[in-house]
Amino acid sequence: MKHPLYIVGLYPGSLEPPVAASGIISGADVLSGGKRLLESFPEFSGEVLPFVSPLSDYARELQKRIDAGKRVVLLADGDPCMFGVGRSLLPLMGADNVRIIPSPSAVQIGASRLGLSQGELEILSLHGRSDFSPLYAALQRGRDCAIYTDRVNDPESIACRLLEKGVDNYSMSVLEELGTDSEKITRGTLESFSGFRCADLNIVILTRTGDDGPLRLFGREEESFVRSNGLITKLPARATGLALMDLRRGQTVWDLGAGCGSVSVEGSFLAGDSRFFAVEKDPGRIEMIRENIGRFRAWTVEPVSGTMPDVLKGLPDPDRIFMGGGIGRDDSVIREASRRLKPGGRMVVHAILMGSIQRTRDTFDSLGWDWQAVQLQSSVSESLVGDIRFRAHNPVTVIWADKPAGS
Repeated sequence: MKHPLYIVGLYPGSLEPPVAASGIISGADVLSGGKRLLESFPEFSGEVLPFVSPLSDYARELQKRIDAGKRVVLLADGDPCMFGVGRSLLPLMGADNVRIIPSPSAVQIGASRLGLSQGELEILSLHGRSDFSPLYAALQRGRDCAIYTDRVNDPESIACRLLEKGVDNYSMSVLEELGTDSEKITRGTLESFSGFRCADLNIVILTRTGDDGPLRLFGREEESFVRSNGLITKLPARATGLALMDLRRGQTVWDLGAGCGSVSVEGSFLAGDSRFFAVEKDPGRIEMIRENIGRFRAWTVEPVSGTMPDVLKGLPDPDRIFMGGGIGRDDSVIREASRRLKPGGRMVVHAILMGSIQRTRDTFDSLGWDWQAVQLQSSVSESLVGDIRFRAHNPVTVIWADKPAGS
């Protein structure tokens, strides 16, 4: 007879099992989990199976014992499905073959200590991870965040990364060894955590200070950006280009010839935790991009200073490319951008000069990419001698194409 795999979440800190799981643990033939959790059951007399990596090998070891008719219990910390082993094992073992008995998560306990609701928090994990984009995106949306840490991404490191980004509207709480006699809570500004040391078992909760009002996602006027001599992708053309970009979560986006960064800033609020690289060769405009990132708190945008196409070598391959001022006098940049674009990705080009339009068309034709184009002619109202007139913007040709999936 095959028994289901029981995954039991122990109370964070004290490592006490839920009352409903005590009999299940005592009746197990095999007790499995991480070293710290297994050591909390020294009286267990059955087989002890420590966690092994990779997870696929571990799942096979568990399955062998289940197939042999043994009762297997896997110990986890808190809620096994909250960035835990339960979440990872379910697809490998099959949801019908697993029973989960959770305890409160560390985040749930931590939130209650601070008088917060877990439902108010964006819950993220930096445990064993190096990508801070999901955290930057959550802060950009004005969310309060709870973060699982590790020895590398500890509270001091997280505070340092946020300060380097320019984050200035959050305070931090560090909650150590929750559920134990050594439990400790430290609160303060991000700056106050410089040199901070704490126990390895901790979580971080970031809470927003002040109220900036409703978050604006789209349609910022040119006047709201730091810019020079009117060199900015105007609102009508920017809106059209971003609509055609088909932005989604988790993408890498290049903004080539970014100018003051208006396209990257606006796009970053539409694309969740996507990473935007605003590439610009002019040092003065790079500084404007930085100022606009801080002004709008567009933390998922990264300025990249350098001359194309050489500077593109250091960037990850993109899912989307916007080319505004970056086409240049030859086809070297668009050729390199086309080569680096991921299969199935999309490129959107804004062109004013006939030469730029022709180079874009010739490039797409030579690559065998199907392309489409639209020409925009917009005018904006302005006051004149006690009345209103319309002032014309330059016509903009928008050309877009998808890279074939097999390319």
